[in-house]
Amino acid sequence: MAAETSCPFKEQQYGLGTHTTKKGTKVTIRLATEADVGTIRKLIVGLALYEKEPEETVEVTEDELRRDGFGAQPVFRCLLAEVEGVAIGFALFFYNYSTWQGRCIYLEDLYVDESARGTGTGTLLLKTVAAIAHVEGCKRMSWQALDWFVCGVLVVMGRERYAIDAPRHSCEHRN
Repeated sequence: MAAETSCPFKEQQYGLGTHTTKKGTKVTIRLATEADVGTIRKLIVGLALYEKEPEETVEVTEDELRRDGFGAQPVFRCLLAEVEGVAIGFALFFYNYSTWQGRCIYLEDLYVDESARGTGTGTLLLKTVAAIAHVEGCKRMSWQALDWFVCGVLVVMGRERYAIDAPRHSCEHRN
């Protein structure tokens, strides 16, 4: 993991900081801290329910999130999207390695609460992870989407340089 995450800021497009969404809401994108593990787990449960899975499907505990994200050897980072201090979404990501390309970032999950969908918050999270990958010299950012969610992923991408492997529903952004 990088000792400190830096990311350029571009209003309404990407970056750590406060953005005005297309619906006029002020959304802050920030790195999660150890104090946020309860919030992260709550959002993970929200994601499971959104994916039509029962809450019991989420096995990870707050202690495991604390150890794995904020312990001596963190294995993931997490962005939170907040409105007035209340978390409305997250993006959890980590480094992976390509034998052909080198260091990459894998976006494990991105979720926006139903109350905030359609505001551009998911796009802000996605593009902020991509900006972090770019700043940190990663060769690509990859993720996978549920087959019934691929249309949503296509909308999020706009005209950016993203590729989708339809049979596997894998997506990537290359620098």
